[in-house]
Amino acid sequence: MTRRDRAPERRRRATGLGAHPERRVLAPKRRAALPRRTAGPRRSAVVLPPVVNMFERADAASPVVSQAILGACVVVLDSSRGFDLVETPDRYRGWIRSAALRPLGPRAATYPRPERACRVRNFMCQIYLVRDVTAASPIATAPLLALLEVVEGRSEWERVRLPDGRLGWAQGGDLEPVPPQHPSSAPPPLDGAAVAATALRFLGLPYLWGGTSPFGLDCSGLAQLVYRLHGYLLPRDADLQYADRNLRAVDDAALGIGDLVFFGPDEESITHVGISLDHGEFVSATTFRTPTVRIDRLDDPYWRRLRRGARRLGRGE
Repeated sequence: MTRRDRAPERRRRATGLGAHPERRVLAPKRRAALPRRTAGPRRSAVVLPPVVNMFERADAASPVVSQAILGACVVVLDSSRGFDLVETPDRYRGWIRSAALRPLGPRAATYPRPERACRVRNFMCQIYLVRDVTAASPIATAPLLALLEVVEGRSEWERVRLPDGRLGWAQGGDLEPVPPQHPSSAPPPLDGAAVAATALRFLGLPYLWGGTSPFGLDCSGLAQLVYRLHGYLLPRDADLQYADRNLRAVDDAALGIGDLVFFGPDEESITHVGISLDHGEFVSATTFRTPTVRIDRLDDPYWRRLRRGARRLGRGE
């Protein structure tokens, strides 16, 4: 067999890694490439755009590692060439354009004010200059779980203050109070059927590497977003979720609806995560077959050979 004849075989073997082999190689390396220790005082800032990319380096041409959304408060660790190295509430780091952040000073240490905080409950919340959806185009769009500050309520509308200080009107049906945050040491019990139903809301949304919002999701971004909607903040990447101490292993016979199912070439290389449904199915954001949030079967030969286990929130029954 000539070298040319062997090339297609090498390509077949490479694609056989399956379930986003690039994350197996890249996610840990990209996390390791980010500075773990920084000099100087830390400061807080709030995210201004609907969604902003977090990069591996202080360079918009470098790989995306994750995203942050409007209203999220981040810790700024370092600055370089118009970028800030930030840490998001899930303790994930990446470089964000400095112009996408507003510093929070001593007199405004948080956004929004806790007593006025609300979050977006639908995929998108349109914010208008006046209480009329037809008078003019929206002045801003806030995605699911974006944080806003309510300053006035009138009938079916809420007047909100955006992180950049602008005032606008949002329909009340798009908003809900921010629920209490549960410490990671005491995760709340989850209703598996409710978790699965939430995951199915995202069917058909596009796959996007690093995506954390309805504009586009990657596999671990979907799992993290669904669990956040039920009160628990998972780590950002699939391999970190697999290792989360608040998740206990579940064997095949006990697999339940809403459990997390993990995939990869081996247990040391977790590359993909999905959410278990009934009848042997699971939902995930995948590039396999179609780059969307979709339903697949656990007994599909492709997924069966990559399956590495399942996890459930909580240490015991």
